[in-house]
Amino acid sequence: MADNDDLVGAVEDAVTYPILTKEISGSGRSSRDGDWSGGTGGSLTRTAQGAIRDLLGWRYRADDPKGFLAALNKAVDLKEIEGHVESSWKARPYMVQADLGEVTGAQASIYERARVAIDHALPLLETLKPLRSDVDDQSVESMRAIVRSAFVEIVTELGRVSGPRIQRVDDYFTRLLGSDDPGDLGGVFSDPGTVGGKLGDLRERLGLKRELVLTVEEERNFTNFLILVDYTTSLLQTWFAQRSFIERNDVANKFLGTQLVRLSQALNVIVESVHEAYDAMDSVFFGPEERDVTEIEFDGQPRITVAELLSWVEHFAGEEAPQLLEDSGKDGVDAVKATLVQLKALVEAAVIQSQNS
Repeated sequence: MADNDDLVGAVEDAVTYPILTKEISGSGRSSRDGDWSGGTGGSLTRTAQGAIRDLLGWRYRADDPKGFLAALNKAVDLKEIEGHVESSWKARPYMVQADLGEVTGAQASIYERARVAIDHALPLLETLKPLRSDVDDQSVESMRAIVRSAFVEIVTELGRVSGPRIQRVDDYFTRLLGSDDPGDLGGVFSDPGTVGGKLGDLRERLGLKRELVLTVEEERNFTNFLILVDYTTSLLQTWFAQRSFIERNDVANKFLGTQLVRLSQALNVIVESVHEAYDAMDSVFFGPEERDVTEIEFDGQPRITVAELLSWVEHFAGEEAPQLLEDSGKDGVDAVKATLVQLKALVEAAVIQSQNS
């Protein structure tokens, strides 16, 4: 595939022989050592790197062309058709790597459970027929749409790479069943026909009641509704059992994949905060040259300049920590934690000194 080879060659050349450029800030100042002025918004480089991360699920590294090509090959599907190459974008699946972690453990388990359940439940929802003669078709379809939407959104939420929002999942179960607590639904587990919520409203509008069943076909229709309720209640039980491993709390033995996603997001916030600090300093004419010579004094520790401290924080959060976590997993978490604690103490001491000076 000549076109594919040309594309790969062009990317390798661009990384191997980069064009000499200087990072500029869209706010009108270089975040470090430039003097360009004009424009609005954040750093163009950070914007581009963020777009690459969002589209490819890959953290930008200037010295990692192979990693970029691997991510690009996963994201774009090239096919030779009738003598020419056509490209198509491949949607990122829920198990996609997000900088560091991915959906694993309890979240992956309940997501797969929900996906399979909904794949079976939605066809049953569409086939439900009324048992009452005075049914309002428009009213039934509106309720069917509400139930369908809740099912789809539950699966989508459970597949979020950074973890589902607990309140949102609880809200959908409450919408469907009338409660998000299995303890309140004991009667529904023994008799799905007594369900409340929107499933109960759908039952009423369709007249899906045991006393209205006259034929085997009608009983099969009523049974489909009971199965639909059973899928929902069993999924709620799984969610109730697994949610402590997913929500943000102090429970030990969390699954590494989801926690690495959240840690990756926190590290990105640190890098962004350093860039915002650069912009704030530039705005009060505390520029790169002055930061290079302005020293911070610590009790019992050597002095360090403002530029040295901020560049250390930025490099560690943006490059060193993610690499440690990627290479060493749980062992890397301990190493990252120790350095972050040290950096936190240094930055807090610098802030106190600045306030007192």
